[in-house]
Amino acid sequence: MQRKIKQILALFLVIVFQYSCTESYEIETVDYESVLVVESTITNELKPQLVKLSRTSTLENPGILLENNATVTVSDSNGEIYNFSQNNETGFYNSNQPFSAQPNVSYTLNIETQDGKSYSSAAVTLPPTVEMDEVYAERIDDLSANKDGVQVLVNTEDPTGNAKYFRYEYEETYKVVAPFPSPYIAEIINFNPDNYTYDVVLTPREPEEICYSTENSTGINQTSTTEFNENRVFRFPVKYLSKLDAKMQTRYSILVKQYVQSIEAYTFYKIVKELGSVESLLSQGQPGYVAGNMVSVANPDEKVLGFFEASSMTSKRIYFNYEDFGLEKPPYFVECEVLVLDYLDNTTFDNDPNERENIFTYLSYFDYQVLSLAQNTIYRIVQAECSVCTSFSSNIRPDFWED
Repeated sequence: MQRKIKQILALFLVIVFQYSCTESYEIETVDYESVLVVESTITNELKPQLVKLSRTSTLENPGILLENNATVTVSDSNGEIYNFSQNNETGFYNSNQPFSAQPNVSYTLNIETQDGKSYSSAAVTLPPTVEMDEVYAERIDDLSANKDGVQVLVNTEDPTGNAKYFRYEYEETYKVVAPFPSPYIAEIINFNPDNYTYDVVLTPREPEEICYSTENSTGINQTSTTEFNENRVFRFPVKYLSKLDAKMQTRYSILVKQYVQSIEAYTFYKIVKELGSVESLLSQGQPGYVAGNMVSVANPDEKVLGFFEASSMTSKRIYFNYEDFGLEKPPYFVECEVLVLDYLDNTTFDNDPNERENIFTYLSYFDYQVLSLAQNTIYRIVQAECSVCTSFSSNIRPDFWED
């Protein structure tokens, strides 16, 4: 998504906001009750929209408790109804057909849980769309802020003054090049535990050297233009990368997403962030609750967490390399250790480890990869992360990628 806070609550802590949050905070458990948690933002993107449903958990047993088998729909003021189905992989609910939130149309989220309880949101409308003027990266060396690396910044302006509240997320993708690619798949056969002998079969393969990893942002990152003379976001920091960050070791790309918010949404995020945010609203463990715009149809006094929002989104992508900022190449993701071990060395009499046993252990249990074999007995091996990039990344090149 890490950044947690604890706050002692009185028995009935009720904070009433407008808007759902993609963040959560943790509080010491005083009195637990199972409360429905709703997290959903529909946007002007034409895509399957998403609704996340869960239940609160205790702090002693944190985690996401999915709300299964619910009936979920979104209705609009034009009479359209969009049905959602639970995704078997994520446990969340996706709309059965792609749709995009439209201007001057209000949307309402309706939920019926498997125990027959019904919940509904307040009607929400789409804020105006504002394009980002610029996403760019600059070298930063600020000792007072303990920053030495690259800062990604955003400039945005709305001359109409209709959009004043903005939230930012990002999706970062970076190229991974394994420093010690292995040309073999190793398999141990004919193992004899009595005399600790075995054979290593090396099958040639194309080295899995180049991969691409993608990570999504966590945390609340938002700003407002209400305190400025101009309705302008200028040099707003979205992402910082240390000069030692391995993500910049080869090539780095970031897709910045800008969400125009309502004042209610902005206020909700702001207060939650001040309380101390962590990864997800779905991991709630708290005796009190943050009420949003979701209510129980039969019992308005029932506690419901979260919020349903419509938000306009625009995005921009940039690419850069560490050389673009005069930086030295950052270190790799892990410290690579190439070992040279001799199968014929099967004793410890020379105050040296039993290298035959070590070869077996590293290949069998720690997924080390064979780089080369000399004289049919001497193996050069290394950790999988340093040799086979698919051990922690993907060798599928993204469609958008540019070298």
